[in-house]
Amino acid sequence: MNPEDIGKFLEKYTYDYYIEEALSQVPDTIDKREGSIIYDALAPACYQLALFSMDLKNIMLDSFVQTATEGYLDLRAEEHGLKRIVATKSIVTGVFTDPDGKPYKQLVEGNRFSSIGENPAYYSVIQQVTDGNYTLMSESFGTVGNQYIGQLLPIDHFNGLGEGNLTEVTIPARDVETDDDLRARILKTYEVNQYGGNIEDYIQFTSKIDGVGAVQVYPIWKGGGTVRIVILSNSLDLPTNALLTNVQTVIDPTGDQKGYGIAPIGHEVTIAAPAVKTINVALHIDTEVGVTLDSIKNSIDAALKEHFLTIRKTWGNHDELYKYQQTIYRSQLMATLLKITGVANVSNVKLNGAEKDLVLVLDNGLQECAFLGTVSYQ
Repeated sequence: MNPEDIGKFLEKYTYDYYIEEALSQVPDTIDKREGSIIYDALAPACYQLALFSMDLKNIMLDSFVQTATEGYLDLRAEEHGLKRIVATKSIVTGVFTDPDGKPYKQLVEGNRFSSIGENPAYYSVIQQVTDGNYTLMSESFGTVGNQYIGQLLPIDHFNGLGEGNLTEVTIPARDVETDDDLRARILKTYEVNQYGGNIEDYIQFTSKIDGVGAVQVYPIWKGGGTVRIVILSNSLDLPTNALLTNVQTVIDPTGDQKGYGIAPIGHEVTIAAPAVKTINVALHIDTEVGVTLDSIKNSIDAALKEHFLTIRKTWGNHDELYKYQQTIYRSQLMATLLKITGVANVSNVKLNGAEKDLVLVLDNGLQECAFLGTVSYQ
């Protein structure tokens, strides 16, 4: 019996079940109708028994990894030496100038700015990097701080400040790990042996570093002891130089195989970004009656971007031998577009000019990652 079956089994023990069972033990010569003395005497106890059964169901479901939630799942994770990955705050770069366009140098740690919009994100200055260039941190946990590039508004008054702009999300933030993702990590511990610098050890540890969203590991990259770790950011985009440096520092800061970072003695680890594989899409769209192609182009573009984001979500998947493989299937792309209201049919789909599926190169020599390029209509 699996946990779901246990839950369904206990669901039958409702108030109606208990009251009917209790009344069945009462002789038929006694009035058992609702409102009778015996009915009213049994009803409170049956109600409490029904509540107890529901509590028992929840307790039992929270005792299994497959069905536990929230804090109970956290406790099960700790039994396996795991902890839920917490939300982080995004680190961004801001450029500030005076009214004459010269670098503004008077900001100090703690100065606050906000984005523009109905639901602004707030940022605080951490430090000045160079004249007029500052590192700021989002005041909110989670990916809300990753979603803005543009003008910054000062919260307080700053003498001589002309303009401020958020120019780059240096280290993207992540949301708190979901129950489903944590559950998958727990269950994976039954399938793999994570120990002492093996591939799974590198994958699990690198994935926990702030800003890392996906990981591929290539052992014996350039001979014995060399390891190449290729990463994407939390937003599943290319990692910034700052993120690459941060991960390199944590895992192997010196690169001399002396084990000063997380990497074991004898390992030389290189942290890198994948090679961008730009996919230009050409296709023909038949629209439904009364719908013009121009009216749904924005929806098509948005769907294609989301489709490629979904592809990158599985970029780090591997087989039992930790081999990576990813194909851009035209059929899946067409299925995505057919869900758009107003699209009647999709045909003549070409990826980079070829009417065939596109296989990414993922080996020691080259690690590609797919990004949407241009979209043209035939």
